Amino acid sequence: MDDGIDRQPFGGIFNEALEKIASLMRLDLRLLEAEMRSKASAVVSSGACGVAAGIFFVLGAFAFVEFLILAMIYFGIGAMFSCLIAGVVLIAGGLLSLYLAKRAMVGWTVTPIETVNQVRSDLAALKQGIRYGTTQR
Repeated sequence: MDDGIDRQPFGGIFNEALEKIASLMRLDLRLLEAEMRSKASAVVSSGACGVAAGIFFVLGAFAFVEFLILAMIYFGIGAMFSCLIAGVVLIAGGLLSLYLAKRAMVGWTVTPIETVNQVRSDLAALKQGIRYGTTQR
């Protein structure tokens, strides 16, 4: 008496399930790698802008120190005004770099969202396959 169901030994079904799970995991790991690579480029870009901001702030601070020294020594307008302009320009460059670094990080998260969503859908499909059985071979 044949009821139309293809019967397999439990070991065969278990091995097939393990192969499918391993395949899903490999694909999820590849997705994770690709997603983290794209996120790393944003971190490097933002980090470069942050380093530039730090350099501009340090140079601006040196220019302001030079401004104060020249103010005390000379009380003249020419040299002081030159140092003041240089300091303002360097600090403005630092503020611009800091703004660009902050803007690059808006909405950024460390969580690999695409990979997490893919793993969740894989687990849901696996649960559904376990509950209702698989119809594909």
